[in-house]
Amino acid sequence: MRFLVLLLSMSAVVFFGYAVAGLAGFLVGRGRIDYIVFGLFLGFASTAASLLLWRHWFSLLEKEALESGNDAGEKPS
Repeated sequence: MRFLVLLLSMSAVVFFGYAVAGLAGFLVGRGRIDYIVFGLFLGFASTAASLLLWRHWFSLLEKEALESGNDAGEKPS
């Protein structure tokens, strides 16, 4: 799951790069609105997906740590 979060995070950077490229095209007279919309939509979508997956994985990790602490006879803090 961590690898999927990594891929989604890296793809967010690529998609936001598309948005910047579409916006920078207006400086040379060949701006692309579709690049901007495509980059922003998919950039935010992959960012949200990676954050949700990271949060889910982290909660699973925390539950595992609490269970292993209870097995050892320790009190959870």
